[in-house]
Parts: sequence; C-alpha cells; structure tokens
Amino acid sequence: MTYPVEFDIPLTRGTLHAARWGEPTALLTFCVHGLSANLHAFDFMAERLAGPDRQVVAIDLRGRGRSDITPAGTYGLEAHAEDVLEAATALGADRFDYVGWSLGALIGIAAAGLAAERLRTLTLIDHCGREEPAACAAVRQGLDRLDAVVDRPEDYVGRIRDAGVVRPWNDYWPRVYAYELTSLGERFTPRTDKAACLEDLDSPDRDRVRDSWPKITMPALLVRATVPLNGADVVPVADRDALRATATDLRVVELPSNHFGVMTDPGTVTAVAALLG
Repeated sequence: MTYPVEFDIPLTRGTLHAARWGEPTALLTFCVHGLSANLHAFDFMAERLAGPDRQVVAIDLRGRGRSDITPAGTYGLEAHAEDVLEAATALGADRFDYVGWSLGALIGIAAAGLAAERLRTLTLIDHCGREEPAACAAVRQGLDRLDAVVDRPEDYVGRIRDAGVVRPWNDYWPRVYAYELTSLGERFTPRTDKAACLEDLDSPDRDRVRDSWPKITMPALLVRATVPLNGADVVPVADRDALRATATDLRVVELPSNHFGVMTDPGTVTAVAALLG
C-alpha cells in the first residue's frame, strides 16, 4: 500500500487541499471527485496506480473537504476546470492525465474545452452529460446529510452505510465520509458546504457540457456503471453512444456496479491503468 502525503495548493480563487501518492517528480495523474465527495474517493485507485513512475494527486474541490469555501457565484464546471489547470501548473505539469468521477468527469470535459492540449488522457467515471432525472433526484437528496450534527463520527458514517446507496460498502467509504466532518463544540458536522454543492448541481454550464465533447481528441475512457442509481442511469445509453460517436479516441468500459461502487471496482482500475499505459 502507498500512503499519501497531504498538502495545500494556493490558487487564484482559493486554496485546494490535496493528497499525493507516488513520487512528486513522476508523471502526474490528476483526480477530481464527485459533487459532494472528497479526495479520499480515489484512495482505492491511487493505491493501485501510483509508484516511482507515476504520481497520483487527488484534490478536494473548493467547498468540499478541507479546501477553501468560497463565496456564492464562484463555482461551476468552468471555474473548477480553471482551478484544475492552475493546480497542475503549480505542480509543474504542462501536460497531465486526468481522472474524474461524476461531477469530476464533467469538470474534465470542461477542462478539455478550455485547454485540450494539456490533457494527455481523459478518464470519465460514470458521467459525461446529463443524468436521468431520478438519478439527479437521488444525488440531490444525498446532500441532506450535510445538515447533520452527530455525537460521534461513527454515527454519521453509520447512517450513510445504512442508507444502502453506497454499494458495496467496504473499508474505503468510512475514509471518505469521516474525513468530511469537523468538530462543532463537542459534536460533529460536515465541513463540506451544501450551498457550494447545490450551486454546482444547478449550474447552467452543466447543460452546455456536450458542447465540449468535440474537444475530446486525446485518448479517453468512459467507465459506465450499469447498475442504476435510484432506478435510473447517470450515463444514459443515448449519451454513451453519442459521446462514442463524437470523441474519436474513446474506449467505453461498462461494469456491473452502481455510481458509487464503480470507484472501488477492480475493473475501473484495470481500465484506467490500460489507458495510462
């Protein structure tokens, strides 16, 4: 197992908190999580990809985890994509491999729209456009956990486990959810900002993400979860096929996991490793 080193990246819009697995002088794989997740969503993958020849850096988006919470109106796909490009520059990488899950996948597409020449490869994990309404409703409902105040971190993590949406539950998910907590006197509450998440969920630029599909000219991968979320697809079949027809060097891998389980599915790691070479 490769353990990460955590550090901060000061940027124009605010400071991002990050974790690095592997050697800091190695090729950079930059990882961006989903709507209300954090850098620990990539622990499973990073432990298996990083090494002497590859560093894996995962960030907390602004408003999540231990990154800065910035004012209303500072979020959205393009703003986060600009953060990614600035952060990669700060890490000394003119070009880098990008891996995004859920909202992070959409941010990756936005980054390709802004500066496709900087992405060696682009991995989209279970998102590429507009999810089906029932899946979006489940994601929106999941943000209610950010209002919680609990006596113990294990109470918070247990509620999420018992809700049964994150499947299969394993030792990696407590890392994600316990990490987002901060103390509130003698109790605990999530530090991740619900308003930031809602601004990103409802941002108008999510409806324009398909406009950047033609910029996906680098080798790319779409990992699609085939187990529905709340009875619906995050990547509808029509979007899968339309993206495959647009992106000239795209491989599609479909896995029998749901939107969360795909992040600890060995098939995801295998597919990403094959793309990275």
